[in-house]
Amino acid sequence: MITFSTAFSQNKKIAYCSNQGTSEFLQVFIMNEDGSDKKQLTNIEENCMRPKFSPDGKQITFYTDKGFVYLIRDVDNPNLDYTFMVWNGMYPTFMPDGSEIMFNSEYEDILSVFVIDTAQFGAQPQLITDGSYSNMQVLSPDASRIAFSSFYDGSKSIMIADLNDESNDYISKISMNNDANLEPDFSPDGKQLVYASFDNNLSGTVRIYKDGVETPLTKGLPSSNVPRFSPDGKEIAFVVINNNDVELYVMDTEGNNRRNLNVRGGNVGTFQWMDNDRIIYDAGTDSRISIGIINLDTGNSEIIAEGGFNLHPSYIK
Repeated sequence: MITFSTAFSQNKKIAYCSNQGTSEFLQVFIMNEDGSDKKQLTNIEENCMRPKFSPDGKQITFYTDKGFVYLIRDVDNPNLDYTFMVWNGMYPTFMPDGSEIMFNSEYEDILSVFVIDTAQFGAQPQLITDGSYSNMQVLSPDASRIAFSSFYDGSKSIMIADLNDESNDYISKISMNNDANLEPDFSPDGKQLVYASFDNNLSGTVRIYKDGVETPLTKGLPSSNVPRFSPDGKEIAFVVINNNDVELYVMDTEGNNRRNLNVRGGNVGTFQWMDNDRIIYDAGTDSRISIGIINLDTGNSEIIAEGGFNLHPSYIK
């Protein structure tokens, strides 16, 4: 409880999507860490998905089921009658300066990664990847590289793009197996990558890449996916898909000390590390989805948003 009380006193915010607003559509909301002071930020006739804070916490970007990227320019003073549409696309995140947004959209009918400057009037998206069906992009901690999943030599591979390299060889392949490699994540020091590799039976294995060596970490477990480093880089959280169950696990970076966190709410959907001791997640069933926080030290899981569909929590650190 000490960890929760300290965090609440800092009044940090969580953005999420919910259908508990003024329309039947999923809208973007914001709340405190304890679930208090829930506030609706959008009111559009589209289902909103995966909100992400700007680095300073003053803006939120998200996309909708109609395939548009939007921007809330002032989280403290939202305009429910108007939300700025950035471009066609999905899965947006902010670049470190807070004005540029990285997102997926199509280039010559192929899914690619783009960046657009939202502070510049009439700005056009700039292509980052090479047009080979690229998605699931993540920025390195120093913002010099992106890792992403892309088709290469007939299979889905993890690629690295050096954003400071102006040559034609700025993209290189990292993954070394022939499976479908998805969901990369950088370690906090930028020296390691984790990702999930899916075989022909759609069974996923979490792998880690370090110093030119690729090592499987979750052999012996059911299908594993979406690995994410803890803020200190000592642990990896991931989901395990076993028949109809989707559960949240953690392990160390050697693949040892695996444990099921036994979160409340149902099958896990999305999650994010809040700090080294807590993970925020959404979990549920076909008829309801709740948002909770699991404390890894105590094992306590607390639901902070429930009733209907509440999903895609994003924490501003």
